[in-house]
Amino acid sequence: MGKEEFKEALFNATEALIEYNVSISGRTLIMTFFNDAKRETTLERAIEAMNKYSGMEFPPVEKRNKKLKAALNRLAYEAGQWDKE
Repeated sequence: MGKEEFKEALFNATEALIEYNVSISGRTLIMTFFNDAKRETTLERAIEAMNKYSGMEFPPVEKRNKKLKAALNRLAYEAGQWDKE
């Protein structure tokens, strides 16, 4: 567990949301959005960063594809682990 696992989960979830690979500069931007987010939990900050980076709202749960669901579950797990540290 740790920061690197969380960051990778955040990037994977973002890629699943936008259905495109995030560039190195995109990863830097996502982390800037994450670090600037003023939310209480790591997961809330991650979701805010993903929304800001993608410029889109999350699809409703019933319309999320399998890849996005799995990526968000992993993100939630890693964020929870980080919050416990």
